[in-house]
Amino acid sequence: MTNISTTKADAAQRAKRTFLQGIALDVAVAVAVALLAWLPDADLTNKQAWIILGTSLAKTVLTAVASYVMRLKVRPDQP
Repeated sequence: MTNISTTKADAAQRAKRTFLQGIALDVAVAVAVALLAWLPDADLTNKQAWIILGTSLAKTVLTAVASYVMRLKVRPDQP
């Protein structure tokens, strides 16, 4: 029982790190998008800009979930 508990804790920690890394990347993308607002022809109020940001955030959540599930299914010492 301890091994399952340890595996779940490790999986949760890996998912958390992956999520934080993804969020950092999303923030970097958001900053880049905000900088585009200063360009003359950039339009961040259109629907397409928000779809891109939403897709990026959804990617981060899905990557963290995948990291959690893969850690539960694959031991770190497996190739």
